[in-house]
Amino acid sequence: MIILGSSSPRRIELIKTLTNNFKVIKPFFDESTLDKSSFFYLHKISRYKLKSILNLINYDDFVICLDTVIKFKNKILTKPLNKLEAINDLRLLSNKKHLVITSVTYKYKNRIHIKLIKTKVYFNKLSNDDILTYLNEVYVYDKAGSYAIQDKSSINLIKKIKGSYTNVIGFPIEYIEKLFKKYKLIN
Repeated sequence: MIILGSSSPRRIELIKTLTNNFKVIKPFFDESTLDKSSFFYLHKISRYKLKSILNLINYDDFVICLDTVIKFKNKILTKPLNKLEAINDLRLLSNKKHLVITSVTYKYKNRIHIKLIKTKVYFNKLSNDDILTYLNEVYVYDKAGSYAIQDKSSINLIKKIKGSYTNVIGFPIEYIEKLFKKYKLIN
């Protein structure tokens, strides 16, 4: 059985494009206990999410947990706590390039693996009015970097991307499909 260690509607929607043979278990790990300023945050969080549900799964289950952040220069952007943080995130990213990094941690039998998937995203130049309009049109408080590539708005944030579009959503489907095929979980 495939276990998705996430309650994200976006991840659930994307895994359904690969298979309906999965079960969702929401991890019970408090992300606020980790130092978000460290790049090691990304390595740790998806692993901690996985460890939080290990006692709820069977030995033969394939378990996958993910976490996505934005890396801009040497700063890690996670989910904004309030509107001011969201405004500051979007100002920071305006007219610049950043990386979207998803940590994919999976367990099969007794082995745990971690892989970082990276996508470059180039933002358009945003005015203060653009930012405020965007934040009024799109709910961003559950999204790293204060934006959602998949949500439609009258404001076009993104100039271009290099890499996986679904990685920017938080579920790098191309990589996950290869994993599922490797372990013969799908055809």
